This record gives sequence, structure tokens and C-alpha cells, in this order.
Amino acid sequence: MSGGLMALLVLGALGCRQRPPPPTAAPIADVAVDAGAPASVASRDATAGAPGARLMDLAGETAVTMARIRGLSLQHEVRRGVMDRDAIVSRLRTKTAREYPPGEIVLEGELYKRLGLLPEAMDYERTMFDLLEEQVAGFYDPDEQTLYIAGWLPSAAQPVTMAHEITHALQDQHFHIGRYTHHVRGNGDAQTAAMAVIEGDATASMLDFMLAPMGRRARDMPGVTSMVESQLQGADQARLREAPRALRESLLFPYLAGLGMCVRALRAGEGYSRVDALLATPPQSTEQVLHEAKLAAREAPVVVPSRVPPALAGEYEVAYHDVMGELGSRLFFYSAMPDARAHSAAQGWGGDHAVLLVPRGSMTSAGDAGVNLAGDALARDVMLWTVVLDPVEGARGAAADREAVDFAEGAVSVLMWRHGARPAATVAGAMAARDVGGGRVSLVARSGRRVLVADRVPRASAAAVVRSALAE
Repeated sequence: MSGGLMALLVLGALGCRQRPPPPTAAPIADVAVDAGAPASVASRDATAGAPGARLMDLAGETAVTMARIRGLSLQHEVRRGVMDRDAIVSRLRTKTAREYPPGEIVLEGELYKRLGLLPEAMDYERTMFDLLEEQVAGFYDPDEQTLYIAGWLPSAAQPVTMAHEITHALQDQHFHIGRYTHHVRGNGDAQTAAMAVIEGDATASMLDFMLAPMGRRARDMPGVTSMVESQLQGADQARLREAPRALRESLLFPYLAGLGMCVRALRAGEGYSRVDALLATPPQSTEQVLHEAKLAAREAPVVVPSRVPPALAGEYEVAYHDVMGELGSRLFFYSAMPDARAHSAAQGWGGDHAVLLVPRGSMTSAGDAGVNLAGDALARDVMLWTVVLDPVEGARGAAADREAVDFAEGAVSVLMWRHGARPAATVAGAMAARDVGGGRVSLVARSGRRVLVADRVPRASAAAVVRSALAE
């Protein structure tokens, strides 16, 4: 799912929600650091008085400790300020507004609804901001190179929270992580993969910080990812628990899968050198994050264009598009099958593009203000998701398409789960199709290693859409 919006959430959220360690697990170096707050956070600043000043000092001390643990020198002092919850949430909302023009988040949510990842009636934008307000516990902003400290956190939680966020500051000083956190339409999977390095590294570094008094490191702990997962699931986060699984998994992925990837790198190299290499050149896809061999080979994703099929080009235009990746494929399958089968169906992913189309003339550009949509535009939209599967290694002929067959059969299961109660439709070239009303069909089709999942396609154009999508 979208790396941009998730990046804003994860940089300011879940990494700070670990259960706090015992006070003895928070080593604080006895170093005097200038605690002056940056002017940009002076308004609504909670630093006045002793508690705020102590937090400013603690952040400076923790930065020195983390530079030593992480093996990245402090190139300059970390700018910082202590703020209350409302001020931090307001800052994150402002940052989101800069990243996403008006209407962009709505279109993103609509694409996910057409894939079946979100309930039809869900207000995606509101849900994401509700999660943000629940999760936020301070954040590091790479654009401003500033750490915003949550003044409301319990004192026992502050050191470990700072350890995580200060790791982001160190990453930024050496690798300029802001280039990976900005929303770029159509780049969601690659951005999620980059965020997995950023958050996986920060989580591993935070664990090393917690474990240092015991003479242990994250890389030495078997099952460390499962341990962190249980910590996150056990936290008091009602909105996250109640959110659709696709959102929960997308938010947790950079931490859990990213931690697993970074721990593998730590075990294979000296210090954090291999993690540094990942920050310098992040994985290109969530497939590479999930599969060590794919990352080692740097197997590039297949580029699938985001174009309108000729049969629809006269009536429709692209409103939104994104690459879902292997992670998005797993999320797609989770609704209709056990996790193990979902992972198996998705593991042959090679590349994809999901496109949301709206009727021509229903969308007008408002320049920097985003887009204006006609009131009924989304009621008449169409979703086309084209996926290219990897060939089975060493196989020939039809056997080489086994991964595509598994993916397509899984997609049919999802189609039946979503629309199985609706009348069957006959569409030339489709494996299965359902009449979803209004002269529209939802379908799954496959040819060779290409699979098309389509929702709400005009029935009269469906066969031509299948032919063009699978012929490319």
C-alpha cells in the first residue's frame, strides 16, 4: 500500500510504541549538550520548566549513546524540541497536507476499496488520521532535520523512544533518508521497501540500546522479530486493533519485516556495515525485503505501465495508480484464504500496476490544490490490476507458469469471496467473472505469466479489456 502516507505514520508512530524497558535498561551517557530548542518549534513548546529541559538534555545524551551503538558519528547536534500531543499531531497533519494534494488520499483509498482491501463505507482519510493521533509519540522530521519529543510520555518510555527516533536522525545525517519518505504516486511498493530499511534499522538499534546493560544485542536473540511483534500486538492501541487488516499489516511491515531483514544483515557482517549498505541502496520492492535471495540478487521488479486500455480510452482516464508489490498481493489474498496459502499465492510476484479509472471529464486539475472530482465520479470508477509473475526457475512450457496459475486461482478465490453471491457473467478470456450490477463485471483473467484482476468494468468492453491487458 502507499509508502508515502505510511511513511508519515511510521516515522511518527509505531516505533515509539514499544513497551518501555525497565529503567536499568536505558543507559544514558553523562554528557553535557546544549539543550536549546529550534525556533521552528517554539510555539506550543512544552520545554518551559524543568521537565522539558530534562528531556532536551536526555535527547542530547541519548544521541551520543546511539552514535556509539549504531556506529554512525554525529555530524552535527540533533535539533530538537519538546511538544504536546496536539502540537505534534498538528505538525504531522501539516506535513501530510504538503505531501498529498487535496483529493489524493481519497483516490488512494478508493483504489484499495476496489481491490477489496478496505470496507466500502470506510472513510480512509479519517481512519488514517485517527491512527496517527493514537500512535504518535514524537517523531523525527527529515525535511526539517528536527526531532520532536513527546512531552506527555511516561519518563520510563522516553529513553527507548528517543533511541529509536535519534537513530533516524543519524540515518539522515549520513544517508539523507528524506529522499525515501516523500509521496510519489506509483512508487508505493518501492517506498515501503525503503521504509523497511529505515524502520528495521531503527528498531534493531533501539533493541541494542535496551539490551546493552545485559551485554546482549538484537542479532544474538533468536526469534527477535516475533518478540517485537508480540510487544506491538500487546500494546494498548484500540484503533490499530480495530483497523482493517490491510492497514495494520502495512503499518507493521516496515518494523517487523524490516527488522528481520536488518537482523539478517547484522548477522552476516561486521557491525552495521551491511545495514549501512541497505540505507545507501534500499531494496527496490517488498519482494526483496521478504526474500533474502531476491535481495541478494537485486532482482528488479518488472515494470508494468499504468495505461488505459484502448477499449476504455475514449471514456475513462487515470485518476490514481500504484504498485502493490508482494506485500500488497498478500494483503489482497488474506481476506479469502489462510495466511500460508496467501503467502504461497503471492510469492511469485514479479511486478504489477493497479490503476483507478474515472469517467473522462469527471476529474479536473486544481493545480497545487490537487484535483476536483465530480460527485458521482467514484460511483462509476473502474479498477484494473495487472500482475506479472516470475517464471518457475528451471521449468519450461506450461510448468514455467505455475506461479501465475497459483496467483490467478487465488484471485478467483478472492473474487468469489467478494462477489460470489452475484450472478455469474461470461467474458471471453476470463477465468471467472461476476455481474456486479449497473452493466458492470468484476473478473480474473490469465494468459501465460500475466494476470488481470478487474473490478466494475463495463460489460460491453470487458472482453476487449482482457485481451489488451494480457497481450502486452
